[in-house]
Order: sequence, then structure tokens, then C-alpha cells
Amino acid sequence: MKPILKAVIPIAGYGTRLFPATKAVPKALFPIIAQDGIAKPVIQLIIEEALSAGVEAVCIVAQPQQVEPITDYFSGTVADAILEKPELAAQADRLTEIGQRLHFAIQEKPEGFGHAIYCAKDFAAGEPVMILLGDHLYISESETSCAKQLVDIYAQVGQSVTSLDLCHESELSLNGIVHGSPSAESPRLYTLQQISEKPTVEFAQKHLRVEGIPEQQYLCNFGIDLLTPLLFDILDYNYRHRIVTHGEIQLRDAMSEMIRQEGMSGYRVAGQRYDTGNPGELLKTVNAFGLHGPYQNVLV
Repeated sequence: MKPILKAVIPIAGYGTRLFPATKAVPKALFPIIAQDGIAKPVIQLIIEEALSAGVEAVCIVAQPQQVEPITDYFSGTVADAILEKPELAAQADRLTEIGQRLHFAIQEKPEGFGHAIYCAKDFAAGEPVMILLGDHLYISESETSCAKQLVDIYAQVGQSVTSLDLCHESELSLNGIVHGSPSAESPRLYTLQQISEKPTVEFAQKHLRVEGIPEQQYLCNFGIDLLTPLLFDILDYNYRHRIVTHGEIQLRDAMSEMIRQEGMSGYRVAGQRYDTGNPGELLKTVNAFGLHGPYQNVLV
């Protein structure tokens, strides 16, 4: 298996749930106080998650108007007064370093999560990729980042791996749900048989129950995927033949076909995921990162 050196992050949504704030600042640039106490935009934290796992190049799938503000942010161009302070100059250097790793793919018309990833086909260029959601952040329960945990499993099993979490039956309409068999190698590892995007309760109860998972709970996608080049062949086929679910080209549909053709593992990550895509979840994210950082004493 080739190592995972490329990551794809789709951000091309309109940010309607956070409007009108997204009229002033793109959702990807909303600030979070990171665990190191430094204020960083969401997209930087996602990129740093990928870099922590050995990724060397990152493709952001964006709308045309989103490219300039993100490129400008990662240019490292700052006022001289910033560069006079060593700790701030180091942060500016970090931005420049990240900026040198960035590529962009344009999604002119949103046609689904799978379509967004398909737009990065030329960037992938036949290599396996790490896919991270453009509005999810992660806090690991160990010294190993969530993305690095997944890369380690990828190297162990020698096939595509999707990250997993537990969700309640009431959250089925919000998640991709998987069915699989527990592995003897690890209590967190599963051999997958099926992925269903936002299934009904009736379908999940009949087809997606997993041994060892409590009643009314299911294994759902955590938000990080490590996928082989077969992904883009399937997405290309689905795009050309308009194979859609809920009216859109879905990544999970392509992953289901990958399971059928070459197999896939799922791994329950030791960590928590946080959504930044709507006001309530954004507030939870800010608080969670605050509780894991140096300013926890200022939280009420």
C-alpha cells in the first residue's frame, strides 16, 4: 500500500446555517481557540490534523470566491509589527509553510459530497487520499491525533479505512451508517459489509445492527476517510451515469462499491469529533476546545 501523502478537504458549501456571519467571514475561517491556546481558523486546524498524520499536500475543494481569502491567509504576509515579536513571527512562518502545501480544486456547482471529492481527481493523480470534512474538528483521547490513529490502522490492514463513531438511533438522518463484523485484531476494528447514507430507522434496524453495539446505537462515519485510487474511478462512473442518492452524488455510495470490489475496514477512533457548521454545534466546539486548552479556568 502506498502511504497517504495527500488530503482533500471540501469547503464549497454556502454556510447558510451560519448566515449572516458567513457574509463577513467564510465559514472555513471562523476562529477557534486551539488546544495550544492560539486562535486559529477552522481550516487551519483541519489541515494541521492531516499534517499530523504525515500528509504532505492538501487540496481544498472550494467555490471560486473562497480561494482568495484562504490563499491570502496562508500567505504569511503580515505587518512588520507582528514580525518584531518572535512568537508571532513563528506563527506567520507556520502559515507560509502550510500555504506552500496547498492546492485548490473548484466546485462550480455543488452536487453532493461525492461530487466535491471528484473535483479533486487531478490532484489525487492516482494516489490514495485522506478525506476530511471541511467543518469537523477532532480532539484525540491520546497523544496520537485522530488522523494518525487511522493512518496507523491503514498501514496495518493494507486497505481503505474509514473512521467510525457511535451515534444514537435519533441521529441516523444526519450520518452515514456502516454495517460490519468485529475484528479479532482489535476491539475498535471492523471489517465492513455495507455503508448507508442517512438511512431510515426501519432500514437500520433490519440491516445495520452490529454485534457488540448497544441497542438503539449504530456505527457511523466519524469524518476522516483513507481511500485508495479506486475511489476516483467509481466517482467518475457515478458522475457520468448520474448515480445519485437524495439527489446528489454521494461519497458513501462510492465507498459502498469500494467495499464490494476490494474491501474496507472501519476503525472506532479514540477521540471526539466536533461540528462547526451550525450555531449550536459551533458553540459546543468552542467550549470543548476551551476545556482542553490553557484557558479552561475562564469558562463559566
